[in-house]
Amino acid sequence: MDTTRQSNSLCYEMTNKSVLTQYYRFFWIVLCWITFLSSAHANTTSTIQTLRLGVLPDSDPQIIKQRLSPLLHYIEKQTGLNIELVIPKNYENLVEKFQNKTIDLALFGGYTFIKAQQKAQARAFVMRDIDLQFSTSFLTQANNPKQNIIDFKGAIFSFGSQLSTSGHMMPRFFLDKQNIQPEVFFKEVRYSNAHDTTVYLVRDGHVDLGAVNSDVVKHMLMDKRLNKNEIRIVWKTPTYTDYVWAIQPDFDEILHDRLLDSFLSLSIQDAAHQKILESIGARSFLPANNADFESLRQATKIMER
Repeated sequence: MDTTRQSNSLCYEMTNKSVLTQYYRFFWIVLCWITFLSSAHANTTSTIQTLRLGVLPDSDPQIIKQRLSPLLHYIEKQTGLNIELVIPKNYENLVEKFQNKTIDLALFGGYTFIKAQQKAQARAFVMRDIDLQFSTSFLTQANNPKQNIIDFKGAIFSFGSQLSTSGHMMPRFFLDKQNIQPEVFFKEVRYSNAHDTTVYLVRDGHVDLGAVNSDVVKHMLMDKRLNKNEIRIVWKTPTYTDYVWAIQPDFDEILHDRLLDSFLSLSIQDAAHQKILESIGARSFLPANNADFESLRQATKIMER
């Protein structure tokens, strides 16, 4: 009887130790998981609360704000960030601000993006679907009888900004392909600093011919800032890659992915998204790559020689 009691007591003690061992093991497993999850949460939380966004000053600032407003509200809602919109005084100033890191994300033209890459290692981020197929329109007054570029020899001509892809670099490149050196071919060459300004200079007869971003012309006709009976397109260039959103090279990677997802999630099939995309003249956003601008780089090298 005593032997049986001792045996039972020993079994009970061993069982208790086994239960305690399993309990402590379970406790440590749970504690480890809590620590891991807390660490993972900390690693997916960014300290950045405000995104400083710089945009190319290629039109009137109020028009820029109006066009971008639906997109920026959407990005704020998707990411939880406050967006500080920065419209610099000129194209050069946008590159300077990016180089000085006073802006985090920038909407560049193709040429200013190349400059920002050279000076500040700008990373291509996203672009609109239409930015892979961009063009420049050469405009004149609707009642001007001249029909071809060659007919404007000796006329007054205007580019946009000197750092503009569609307002200067690419139209100059395509004129060069026709053996036209603007400073020799035209009586006078001007730089307007903005596409809509070039349009108004042409419309009001201050210049005979102007090189303008085709997308700007389209939007000015749509919002009635321009009447189709006031201007005429003499020639539209072949297509090239232009605008791109670029981000700082050392930007927070977690926030980078969250931002990227918000842009790429925009769908023309969604009614609310459709209004956002229409406001910026696009059907979707695409991931941007440095390779998209290789042909532009080659054109830039030719024109800067």
